[in-house]
Amino acid sequence: MSATAPQVLTAAAPHDALRALFDAARAGDAAALESLCVQMRPRLYRSAWAVLHDADEADDVAQDALVRAVTRRFLFLGRGSVAGWMTRIALNLAKNRLRDGRRRRQILDDASPEERASRGAAPTAPVRADDVAATLQARRRLSAAVAALPERQREVVELHVSAGLDWGDVAEALGISEANARMTYSNARKKLLSALGATGASEEP
Repeated sequence: MSATAPQVLTAAAPHDALRALFDAARAGDAAALESLCVQMRPRLYRSAWAVLHDADEADDVAQDALVRAVTRRFLFLGRGSVAGWMTRIALNLAKNRLRDGRRRRQILDDASPEERASRGAAPTAPVRADDVAATLQARRRLSAAVAALPERQREVVELHVSAGLDWGDVAEALGISEANARMTYSNARKKLLSALGATGASEEP
């Protein structure tokens, strides 16, 4: 979208405490921008980490989401809250980064050792005995089970469990109702427990 495109803003949500701060930050108020960053960056980081599981990548995404929001690279249409809208930006950026990372890894996996070295890829590490430890195996099984969930169920699990967002924030970030978020999580949890078998039946994912 062009940087000169007209700003599209509609009425704020009734209880959107961040809206005035957001508007001031976009208008060039440095103090408002700093306050907005302080309030939103932890949430954006947690949401990005839930998708990427990498601290540096999540930090980059949180910063990028803040920049895109306040520099009007995306237009807030007033549907829901500013916090939910910014969280959706972070989620989309994280998903794009994850997809791009998988593509790069696939290219490297398909490359010869000489091609890998020319791209600066580290040699493949040898398999260690520790890699088959029970706790690591359980984590891999859980990660695989989560990855196999339908996209919406996976998003709800990642945001509620990994990012620690409450149900209202999860619903707002995904543009669904809170009841829908809870039901989606319940269905996802049943699938996870089934996939993990009796060993996971007593633990909430």
